Amino acid sequence: MKVDRFFPPEAQARVSAAVREAEARSTGQIVPVVVERSSRYPETRWMAGVLAAALATAVAELPWLSVTVAELPFVQLAAGLLGGWLASWEPLERLLAGRRDLDRAVLDRAEQAFLEHGLHQTSQGTGVLVFASLREHRAVILGDRGIHEKMGDAEWKRAVEALVAGIRRDAPAVGFTDAIAVVGARLAEHFPRAPGQGPGNELPDELRRDR
Repeated sequence: MKVDRFFPPEAQARVSAAVREAEARSTGQIVPVVVERSSRYPETRWMAGVLAAALATAVAELPWLSVTVAELPFVQLAAGLLGGWLASWEPLERLLAGRRDLDRAVLDRAEQAFLEHGLHQTSQGTGVLVFASLREHRAVILGDRGIHEKMGDAEWKRAVEALVAGIRRDAPAVGFTDAIAVVGARLAEHFPRAPGQGPGNELPDELRRDR
């Protein structure tokens, strides 16, 4: 699995250490989650197959080619199958899926992870999800009610950009540590932890590698 390749034990340890350091300065409860992909995008296979078949049809009609009417369906079928197979190539899949569908799929998967990992159950509503979807080259940061009411989405922009930058240069573990540092700084500013204040470590610090 691609996630395991990018996150060997030492990389996971660095991410966990970044979470502990960030949480030491605020009442936030940070959970990092990474997934290989947020959706299968089956429609991209059909799109690529239809486009490839259409291109093959146009090429077959060139005057210097000798494709007969009887042969044309086989050429179209072969081209369609090839196009569908090529759609599994990540850059082409992202192109065919389109920005809107990619964003929606990643946000939906992040919201699912938020619930799966209990970030909505912290005692003070201070759970923060730091989420990355490798296939889509996208990241989402979600704060629970206590965090979101004060900070909203705009506060997380730098952290999201840092995480996405790490994914795009094939260093997602570095992206996570950079993003968690930014999140920790923002939480320390808005939700500082005073000595003896706030809940203990309610959620595990380890990177969650979801399917």
